Parts: sequence; C-alpha cells; structure tokens
Amino acid sequence: MIFQNTIAKAGKRTSVLVLLGALALAGCDESIALTQAGNDPSDQCNSFRQTIVAARQTDINAQAQSAAVGALAGALIGAALNADGSAQDRRRGALLGALGGGLVGFSGTYYRQQSQRAADANALLRSVNTDAAAERGLVTRTGRAAAGLRQCRETQLRTLERQVRAGSVTPAQARAQLNAIKTKVNGDNQIISASFNGIGQRVNAYVDATATAAQVDRAAVAASRPPSRARNVQQARASSPNVRAVVQDQNRQVSVDQQAKARVDNRIEALEILVG
Repeated sequence: MIFQNTIAKAGKRTSVLVLLGALALAGCDESIALTQAGNDPSDQCNSFRQTIVAARQTDINAQAQSAAVGALAGALIGAALNADGSAQDRRRGALLGALGGGLVGFSGTYYRQQSQRAADANALLRSVNTDAAAERGLVTRTGRAAAGLRQCRETQLRTLERQVRAGSVTPAQARAQLNAIKTKVNGDNQIISASFNGIGQRVNAYVDATATAAQVDRAAVAASRPPSRARNVQQARASSPNVRAVVQDQNRQVSVDQQAKARVDNRIEALEILVG
C-alpha cells in the first residue's frame, strides 16, 4: 500500500526518472559506446576493437535486464524515503534510488538465480566459482585486445611522427591525420572503459554472492592479502578460488590499460607540439 501511495504522489515525473535511472544502469552508456565502435575495415586497429566489442556484446542484454529490475525497486524506495518532502526532493530521491537500486540489482538478481539452483551454500559457492573461471577468460581476452589496441595506436602515432620529421607530409596533412587518430583514440577509450565496467559489475556479483553464501564481509572475499583466520572466510576462498583470482586479474588489467592509455596520450601531446 505504501508503494501505491508513493507512486501516486511521485507522479509522471518520477516515472520518467525511474525509466531514465533504469536505462542508465542497464548498460546504456556501454551499449552506445559499443554501437558507435562500428566495424571499420579501413582502420588497421579494427580487429582489436571488434574483439573487445564481441567480448561484451554477448551478455549486455541480460545484464541490462537485471539492472533495470533493480533500478525500478530502488526508485520506489528512494521516492518513499522522500514522500514527505518537496516534489523536487521526491524526484531526486527517485533518481538516486534508481541509481543505487540498479547497482544492487545485478548482484541481487545473480545471487537469487544461483541460490535457486543450488541445494546448499557449498553448491552455490561451486557454481559461482565456475562462473568466475569463465569470467577470467573474458578478462584475459579483453585485456589482451585492449593492450593490442593501445599498441596499434602508438604505432600509428610513431609512424606519423617519423613522417613529420622527414617532411614527407605537410603540416596540414599531419594535423588531419592526427585529428583522425585522436577521434579513434576517443572511441577506443569509450569501448575499453565500457568493457571493463561491464566486467567489473559481474565480478562484483560473484564477490557479493560468495560473501552472502558464506556470511562474511565482501572485502574479505575480494582481498588479495592472506586468508583471514575466520573459518567462513577460509571456506569461501577454498570453495571459490576463482572469485578472488578474477578480482586480481581485473584490477591488474585495468592498471595495465591505464598505463598504456597514458603512453598514447603523451604521444598525442608530443605530436600536437611538433605539428604546431
């Protein structure tokens, strides 16, 4: 009854915000980035791009659906908490609730699905461990493709730098080529970020499910430090070693990519100075 009253008070604007919140957390940004990537055979770095896109496209719809369910529930709660406030407070509460609900929604939906299939906590942990093992493969493929893509852009920039220094291209031609590469790099950044963000959400779901099943803190499950003396933490790690491993893999790949991105950015800045 309280939810019915809340919906009536929140009105149409809240409904719009619910929808926007759901879409935002349904991987909308990610889907746009992947769609914009396109398939450009003329781009010598295209194969790396397409590998990253393919790694994410396979499960975006399922992830978006889970996030949308969570966003709807979160928006209702957010509006309810601000039911006695102004219309602006209620709209803000609904949007914040949708955002928070979406983030929780995917982990919650994943946990419910796994727990319904499992006979007990140990079976659930084994199931999550199997999923985490598959995720490690995806992390590896995405990381290698991202590293290849960054290296390919560096090669393009080095080639352009040699041409500029040799005087084989005019300043106008060099600027045009540099701008084209910069546009591609911006697209690369969106694709890689979207892919790693999508992986991160699923990794969080594995950590949350493991922690919930073992009734321990999620930080203890994901930590790279030696296992805690707590029996439940040791049991969780023993039953789902791939969960902690995929967290480490993900963090390492993101760190490596940030360094590679910085190298590409530095080359672009140096070329901009050289070209003038």
